[in-house]
Amino acid sequence: MPEAIDSNRRGFLTRLSKPVSALSSEAEPTPRVAARPPQAVDEALFTRLCDGCGKCADACPNSIVHIRQNLARIDMDYNECSLCQECTKVCPTGALNVNVKAHIDLVPSFSQGCDNYLQLACNLCQSSCKLAAIHIEEDELPRLDTELCNGCGQCQSSCYVNAISMVAS
Repeated sequence: MPEAIDSNRRGFLTRLSKPVSALSSEAEPTPRVAARPPQAVDEALFTRLCDGCGKCADACPNSIVHIRQNLARIDMDYNECSLCQECTKVCPTGALNVNVKAHIDLVPSFSQGCDNYLQLACNLCQSSCKLAAIHIEEDELPRLDTELCNGCGQCQSSCYVNAISMVAS
């Protein structure tokens, strides 16, 4: 008589074989407390895994990763993220994981100080966006396609009148 298959064991082993991204898409993500480096795992797991070692901050060529309260976070006030994944490569704990899509949970917010809105015909933010996530119509504030935006902050760096700030998405 053939041995009965234990479906509970099979299901457990099947879940173990799935990549992290496939498992994380099934559950509702935990809201971010702060902007995290690209490829950060879910916030609840990130706060447990990140030990504040600072290797990601040392590896960041743009100097935007900082350690605050023993956790890695992003500060894009003075530079953008090139999504080079150097921080992920040096993370010893898995808080930054190659199986997570490279994305920063920030989006640009356009202020009324925007030259285009003030009828000065500027499109620097649009032309700096490699993903074509920013659309400009004459004399209007830029519109953002949130599906395309990866939160890199290149648009903010390109704005010479500081009319763009990066805010939580």
